Amino acid sequence: MKPDTNVGDVDDFYSQAVAYIAKLNPPLPENLEAIRNFGIKNKVPIIDDELGFFLKFVCSIFNPGRILEIGCGISYSTHWMLYGSSESKITALDSNRYRLDQCRKYLQLSENVHRVQLVHNWAKDFFEGNSQQFDLIFLDSTKKEYIDLLDDCYLALVKNGLLIVDNIFYNRKIFGLTPDQKKKYGKSTQLLETFNQKIANHPNFSCTFLPMSDGVLVAKRTN
Repeated sequence: MKPDTNVGDVDDFYSQAVAYIAKLNPPLPENLEAIRNFGIKNKVPIIDDELGFFLKFVCSIFNPGRILEIGCGISYSTHWMLYGSSESKITALDSNRYRLDQCRKYLQLSENVHRVQLVHNWAKDFFEGNSQQFDLIFLDSTKKEYIDLLDDCYLALVKNGLLIVDNIFYNRKIFGLTPDQKKKYGKSTQLLETFNQKIANHPNFSCTFLPMSDGVLVAKRTN
């Protein structure tokens, strides 16, 4: 029988595990560190380093030819995937013009701009005009739109292609909301929960849910 644990115990264990693993990982390349520091200083959302190393590893073993990134921000996650596979080409979407300009700047500095097609658009609008299929899709955009993008992502993936989704815990809101949070995040949290449940039971996806970062989903299109 496993001993009872409370949330505090789990939090302490997870924090210690992340800190320990961070010491084992190699130092970040200078340009990645510069992007991360800019994001932290300017409060621009970026992925955690543990997810960055995971994306790099997945790309290194899966070697996706075409990647679609939905919500590229300032290119932190974009660069992690580029470093994982030297053969990959990325179509990177973001609806925020300022972040997309920053993304372009950092890609130019790292001499990777030729490998990335930057698209200023909402994901739903992009899919309406899209005819390409991708080997990997990384979804890290507005959480309430995940459910609306599920079918689009499925159709845009090749058979055996991977869908990786960040923030499926929604900064813990998926586990429960305070009364104040319910007013602001109740609907978006419910939409995300609907997405999690729907893809978990989707007949054409094989899914793994990982408790890293803010919750990560890895799903393979099976047919």
